[in-house]
Amino acid sequence: MGRIVAAALVGLLAAVPAAMTGGGAGVVQGPPSCAKRVVSLAPHATQALFAIGAGGDVVGVDDFSREPPEARALPRLGAYIDPDLEGIIELRPDLVLLTPGRRELAGQLGGLGLHVRIVPDTRMDDVFETIELLGGETCRATPAADVVRRLREGIAAAGRAAEGGAPVRAVLIVDRPAGELRQFYVAGSGNFLDDVLRAAGASNVFGGAVNSFPQVSLEPIATADPDLVIELAPGADEATAAERVALWSRVAPQLRAVRTGNVAVLTEPWIPVPGTMVDRAVGLMAELVARARGGEREEREGREGQ
Repeated sequence: MGRIVAAALVGLLAAVPAAMTGGGAGVVQGPPSCAKRVVSLAPHATQALFAIGAGGDVVGVDDFSREPPEARALPRLGAYIDPDLEGIIELRPDLVLLTPGRRELAGQLGGLGLHVRIVPDTRMDDVFETIELLGGETCRATPAADVVRRLREGIAAAGRAAEGGAPVRAVLIVDRPAGELRQFYVAGSGNFLDDVLRAAGASNVFGGAVNSFPQVSLEPIATADPDLVIELAPGADEATAAERVALWSRVAPQLRAVRTGNVAVLTEPWIPVPGTMVDRAVGLMAELVARARGGEREEREGREGQ
């Protein structure tokens, strides 16, 4: 950090209320009062703040906080690898929210006297933990509890709707090269997307993988012959999504999911975010699971009738 920037940061810190300072390295113990100027560098925390009614207290967000739409008008403070440290301090936050992978930044901000909280983002339960944590930080414990209850009820309802019949074996593809069926990154075990898929009533083909997001070729997918293939393509347009589906028919027509029309591309950008739209994510996948179960049954009945 250059001397000019360092001097500027010192000057800005002089404007930070004394109540925001405290000890500690990664997390600074802040004041007992309610947070009123919140910087969120975690998209799922941004969603949670607006959901519990604290959106008006958010003064800045990271570049990937796109939901709800109101968040898009807020000052942008960089992405994961290039956070705007000066911009954060200029906003004079009394609470800064970071994801677990940003502990070095947490140490920097904590060392500058800012109140920092790490908000978990690995599993579905982290959604509820984050909401409750932010309810406490912003003095909105009751609205936070209401949101958690609503989400749990929505997830449970979606799961019940997909119950019954034979298990649906699914592959959830997080990424692959455009125009090619290779170098797939799939949802393995112990992550938010695996939790969503299971809550939707599916059996994750790669749920026993050691890694959370293993890279696989087409061969193990073909060997597993899943009933359902789901690809995530956040922000893709309709034509791109259709081409992704069509590629499976051209390259791997023998797969059960292809034969039964159960290859789906989900383009909603909020699906991978462990936030307050989790009930909708489970609902979308539960619909696909129910459809795949029907397609598998029709194919089995067709074989038996021959």
